Amino acid sequence: MFDRYKDVLMHLSEYSHNVFRKGYFSWLLNQCKGWGTFSYALLTFNFVLQVISLVQSISQAPLQSIIAFIGGNLSVACVIGISNRSGIQGWAGAISAICIATTGFMAGNFATAWEQIGYLLFLDLFCILDPKWNNDIQAEKFESWVEWLKYLIFFGAAWAVIYFIFSMTSDPRVFLDSLNLAMAITGSLLELNRKREQYYVWTISSVFTIALWTQTMLQGDGNFALIFSYSIFFLNDMYAFFSKHGWFKSTNE
Repeated sequence: MFDRYKDVLMHLSEYSHNVFRKGYFSWLLNQCKGWGTFSYALLTFNFVLQVISLVQSISQAPLQSIIAFIGGNLSVACVIGISNRSGIQGWAGAISAICIATTGFMAGNFATAWEQIGYLLFLDLFCILDPKWNNDIQAEKFESWVEWLKYLIFFGAAWAVIYFIFSMTSDPRVFLDSLNLAMAITGSLLELNRKREQYYVWTISSVFTIALWTQTMLQGDGNFALIFSYSIFFLNDMYAFFSKHGWFKSTNE
């Protein structure tokens, strides 16, 4: 389960050459080429929505609006990069995680902020150091309902602990905030174990995250930026469910 992490950490100086090498930035730029029409359409659609959000909110909260604008665009670029097996996902994910975590702390959504820090430390940095992180992934599906039960119990326990911890903070939306972090941890565990059922978790997580940032906006602590970006995630999940090349059409995708 943790072989990739171990390999990168044990050979850190070797993997650092993947970043500090001649032509690295040209290589990164080329990673944004050759994506499907649907991917470019989502990226463009999200950018238009992010501009609308920025214009709508910048006069009330300029710093938060700009940070959310950057995070909203790069988070979608990261997810689309993952869908296209693109090496850009590491940097896009890392910078967006910093932006969304900052926005989360500013809005009081502390669990969501720590969720992004977790992505930065345990996913994005490793994707930067090892651009082939997602290569040769063999997805598996649950063999019985017992596996569903195990992960449901794990999710329930994680949510209870997270809710207890963040209820001791000033988090104004602790119910939804802790729920999102518990779902993210469960989804990440499914991802580490290469289970296809993770897509159910990520899709449901997108819905609850949209609800969280909608509540945040209505209470005056946020704007449309992250509502828009997580709505794009949801569309991307729907594509993964129903397209002929989607997640459930092949165990190798």
